[in-house]
Amino acid sequence: MYDAHARRAILLTDTEENGGNMVYRRRSTEQRYVKYRKMMKQQAAPGCNFCQFSPEDKQVRVAHEYFLVTDNLFPYEIWDSHEVADHIMVVPRRHVEGIYQLDKTERAELMDVIAEYEEQGYSVYARAPENKQKSVAHQHTHLIKTHGKPKNMLFTSVKPYILWSK
Repeated sequence: MYDAHARRAILLTDTEENGGNMVYRRRSTEQRYVKYRKMMKQQAAPGCNFCQFSPEDKQVRVAHEYFLVTDNLFPYEIWDSHEVADHIMVVPRRHVEGIYQLDKTERAELMDVIAEYEEQGYSVYARAPENKQKSVAHQHTHLIKTHGKPKNMLFTSVKPYILWSK
């Protein structure tokens, strides 16, 4: 991605879990993400990281009865050929792997939360439990706000991807 303020190219990498979609993180963010995942596998801590969230965590923006709205620690930089302005997640407080496992009250609250953010310009994305690119089993819904015009040109080279956009 070309950063107009810095007048330089930013090294981006194709995300590990993207499955060929136009989703990129800064290389430094992707490296932190890969390192974090390796650390979590080595620790083999019991339980789920998302189940450990508390409304008091600084990562949590808003606490609802059944869901927490959290910052994504490893946000995307490009989504649907746009630069990403904000990348947050809606995470159920109880461990479920898919939206279909939520009861009617939980699904209603999820839709209310999503509608609130959609009205603010956020796009909504969630992976099915069987999706191979899903990096965390605990269901979570990505809310991604883009800004600016779509990139007219995107050029990438082989890994590590260098993405030039205009």
